[in-house]
Amino acid sequence: MIHLSPNDLPVGAPLPWSLLDSDGNLVLGSGNVIPDVRDLALVFRRGMLCRQETADSDESQQEDALRPGPLGLQVGTLLHVKQQGDSGRAAASRLIGFVEQGLFITWPQLGGRDLAVQAGDTLLLRGFSGRVIHSFTSTITAVCRSPFRYLVLSAPSQLNQMPVRKAARVPTRLAAYMMQSQDGAHDADADTFAAEIANGAARLVMLSDLSTGGALVQAAGPAPAIGSRVQLRFRLRTASLDSEVIADAWVRAVTGDEADAEFPAFGIAFDVLGEREMTLLQCFIYEQLLTSSGLGARR
Repeated sequence: MIHLSPNDLPVGAPLPWSLLDSDGNLVLGSGNVIPDVRDLALVFRRGMLCRQETADSDESQQEDALRPGPLGLQVGTLLHVKQQGDSGRAAASRLIGFVEQGLFITWPQLGGRDLAVQAGDTLLLRGFSGRVIHSFTSTITAVCRSPFRYLVLSAPSQLNQMPVRKAARVPTRLAAYMMQSQDGAHDADADTFAAEIANGAARLVMLSDLSTGGALVQAAGPAPAIGSRVQLRFRLRTASLDSEVIADAWVRAVTGDEADAEFPAFGIAFDVLGEREMTLLQCFIYEQLLTSSGLGARR
């Protein structure tokens, strides 16, 4: 990835590429606009930003990845991988394809290094399908090194499922646009939304501590009044796909941290989310949980 400085980003013009944090998580998608220099300072406030060396995947490639594979897992799904009997941290991999019930995955990595595996090894894997966290075992049937390094696995066995009923709160670094909403029914089309960014009606904010119930928001400017209604518009990257989320919410608290008065933080609570938005948020949250924690033993 290529590290970026504030001077690399256009202000008031569409971004030519997506902004990522140092771990490769999406912060702000390509085509979005950073309205002014104060918003630019806000985006960089929590650390460095990067971009990929190659262009983002186009929409047709993302549509191809939507076809579910075994267990309902989609191409691009984050997988946590451990060898049998290993009590340490899990390595990270991605599902890159499937045939019948066999799986193709990227070579698992732990701490930037390839996991030492070979054909015949049995692996314990865990992945999130959008509704269920699946734990299963597979045997490495082939080790491939061309045109890149990947593994071919047998059909999943010894399956265990854990339905997701209530998502936890996870730390995030997501850019979003926030607009005032009187009735929660505002849903601007692309042209109207672009105009709202240009005239300042849509403010750039940063989301952290995200859950399906709400988030902590930080803005470059005054915080909205407690009880006021807002609408948030942001993109989530789940299973390597970028999806837009539009969520109505209300301001429930304003923090009293005087040390950061220039960039005030406040809590928001989402209104009732649609099934699509709820599923995307759950998938994103559980991918973050899988990334930040080790792969525990199957129950």
